[in-house]
Amino acid sequence: MEESLGERTVHFVKDVRAEVRKVVWPSWQRTGLLTVSVAVVVVVIALIIFLADLLFHFLLGV
Repeated sequence: MEESLGERTVHFVKDVRAEVRKVVWPSWQRTGLLTVSVAVVVVVIALIIFLADLLFHFLLGV
């Protein structure tokens, strides 16, 4: 017999909790380092796009 929506939901939540327990979470130090790394990359890419935009603006005179 098919499970009801409530039974499927409970089963799903139990499966999700079991999978989350298997996750190896990074340390706070590693998380901070990765956050800073992402911020630096975003700033560098933003500067590259800004400089390219400035160059095209100058060259095309728009």
